[in-house]
Amino acid sequence: MKKILLTIISLATATTVFAGGTNVNTNHAAAYLRSVARGTTLDPDAVYHNPAGASFMNDGFHFSLNIQEVWQERKTTSTFAPFAYNTNNTGNPTKEFVGKTFAPVIPSFDLVWKKKRWAVMASFGIGGGGGTAKYDNGLASFESMLAQIPFGVGMTATQGQQGFPYSMDMNIKGSSMTFQGQVGVSFRITDWFAVAAQARFNYATKSYNGFLGNIQMFNPLTQGMGAAPAFFQAMANQYAAGAQAGNAEALAAYTQYMKYAAMTSDHKLDVNQTGWSISPVVAVMFNHNGWAASVKYEFRQNIDLKTKAGEASAKDPVISGIFPDGAVTSADMPAQLAIAASRTFNDKVKLTLEWHHFFEKGAENGYKSAILGNTNEYLAGVEYYISDKWLVSAGYQFTDFNLDTTKYSDLDFVCEAHTVGLGFGYNINKHIRLNAGVMKPFYKDVENKSTIYNGNSLGLGGSDTYHYNRWAWGIGVDFHF
Repeated sequence: MKKILLTIISLATATTVFAGGTNVNTNHAAAYLRSVARGTTLDPDAVYHNPAGASFMNDGFHFSLNIQEVWQERKTTSTFAPFAYNTNNTGNPTKEFVGKTFAPVIPSFDLVWKKKRWAVMASFGIGGGGGTAKYDNGLASFESMLAQIPFGVGMTATQGQQGFPYSMDMNIKGSSMTFQGQVGVSFRITDWFAVAAQARFNYATKSYNGFLGNIQMFNPLTQGMGAAPAFFQAMANQYAAGAQAGNAEALAAYTQYMKYAAMTSDHKLDVNQTGWSISPVVAVMFNHNGWAASVKYEFRQNIDLKTKAGEASAKDPVISGIFPDGAVTSADMPAQLAIAASRTFNDKVKLTLEWHHFFEKGAENGYKSAILGNTNEYLAGVEYYISDKWLVSAGYQFTDFNLDTTKYSDLDFVCEAHTVGLGFGYNINKHIRLNAGVMKPFYKDVENKSTIYNGNSLGLGGSDTYHYNRWAWGIGVDFHF
């Protein structure tokens, strides 16, 4: 049961990370959605993407307010023989498990005050997560661990002819949000070269709520469906006297049935985690005669989450064994190196190329066991000024993870993605610009086959195919005065 709940908890943390390694959001603003590669931008979102560029902006105040909306679906198609005996699966050993996340409002803002060679800046956004994941039709890892029990009991009772039918209820909801704010300064050393330093603050919060239970199975004693814990308790009672008397066979049977009774009992999940960190960001920028380049390094964000369990979860021996009240776990966000270069032609067309390197191996978080190497992202973007009022833009990004896919489980996975972004900017006047963008990743499915599916005790094989589907769209307004 511990393995089941660990899987569920890890799945619940995987919400709306849209780009940027395994657990970092880089979709900071609508301008990113429409052009993707923002490493040399001199718009207000430079506070996040190009801090040193702030001192190349015009003197005055620059402010940006953005709202994004993200929808995602994670689907696992799983094949495991006991699934055929789920009363809702009509004899089919293959079942789809779908989780959906909807984040209707992901806000961000950026502020720059520029005076001569100096710029002071601040920003706020959602650095990780940003939504609530709901699993209304179950999880393969959970169901497979429980489905093997009536299957194995039935195969034994029918001498290998068939497993026993079963049903169960599961309602899991997990949310994850990392609020991220930063302040800093930029100084233009020469007319074409600038440096910047920032302090970044993160406040992370996660919550897991749900119910696992109401497990029913065919009861050979009554020849009908009934509560699984009651059946196993009744079977254990038949061996209690022999177990107390020291009979080895009776003790083994009693222990096994009591274990099944505990596994199939009801469990209420009510856990919250919070933590924070402060880390530096340093950057430089070259900007001269239509050419621009930047380098930014974000230090590892060392986040320790403290657990607060609700009364029911704190008293549950299984849940409290996983999340003891007051326990501390690591949820680091990895260090990042970002390098970008761009060329502007005739003040009309800007082409940008960019590379991100996430130092995943140096971060302690839920992906640690699956990390084989660091993550690389390759980005390209183009902006075209049709007129003084309108600009259109598009971008592309490829995210290349280096992960052991055999360590994936249900929705606790990430996939390589080719991502495109499209959008426009409209200058309402010389002080205000409207940005709008949409982004769509195209993911590569991952298939895992195993000779012993999810470590089941019956030695049965199975397979999982993991699939992602996501959209993001957003609008923003830039102010210059």
